[in-house]
Amino acid sequence: NGQPAESSLGQPLQAVLGAAPAAMALQALRSLPGEGTPLYAGSIEDPRGGAHAPLAMVVHRHLGLNFVELEPAHGTADVFSSMYPLVRTFINSLHGAHGVGELALLAAREIQRITGYGRTKVYSFDAEGAGHVIAEALQPGYPSYMDQRFPASDIPAQARALYVRNRIRLIADADYVPVPLVPERHPASGGATDLTYASLRSVSPVHVQYMKNMRTLSSMSMSIVVRGRLWGLISCHHHSARVPPFEVRTACEHVAQMLSLQIEAKEDHAEAEYRLELRHTLSRLLA
Repeated sequence: NGQPAESSLGQPLQAVLGAAPAAMALQALRSLPGEGTPLYAGSIEDPRGGAHAPLAMVVHRHLGLNFVELEPAHGTADVFSSMYPLVRTFINSLHGAHGVGELALLAAREIQRITGYGRTKVYSFDAEGAGHVIAEALQPGYPSYMDQRFPASDIPAQARALYVRNRIRLIADADYVPVPLVPERHPASGGATDLTYASLRSVSPVHVQYMKNMRTLSSMSMSIVVRGRLWGLISCHHHSARVPPFEVRTACEHVAQMLSLQIEAKEDHAEAEYRLELRHTLSRLLA
């Protein structure tokens, strides 16, 4: 509403957003199926008025707290109206893929097409947690990481656990300046507010420096989770700051979920074929 953040403490949501947007947020919060999963509540006019662009409102619930996040809205209607044909075409492509590598390449190309990131790579983790780039899609001027391997220490265990819970993460601009929460401690609990599922949460300064060392100012990653385990990641990089809107991120998250299901199906099929071959071999030995 253009006022200092401190002036809003203790005020009802409508005092900050206005009556209609506050009602939208509360209705979306009531419809949440559970904790953790963000829900797009709709687009609203910026309460500050003037030439400010509309805002996308995203809500979620975590540890008994309700979160309402606002970010610039871009092309909401266009992206959501095109999501069904996007998903349908991608699913048809996945069904025709012959192996995990081909599945990963299809996903990398689709994510790059949706987002416009300069480099999109898919990498898998082995039993020890080391990463291996198995597919990528590149724009001119971006170096290839295809078939490169990364040590397990690249992604600490704490980060891996977070990747299973929060399956899409965005750093729009590595040169961003973090903004502290107001208040710093939650007034009811007195503890730190857990922003695990917040789109606008800050990230580790070590990771930001890691990005800059790679000449990457914007990154986005989606988790590939198979049977509840972090199987791999789809990782996007760009040389300049980039802010894919929530609607685009939602489409990318769907692609990652479909890839996860297809990888699980391929692995199950390969396991079944292997067991069948073992039975045939045993039968021949017994004969």
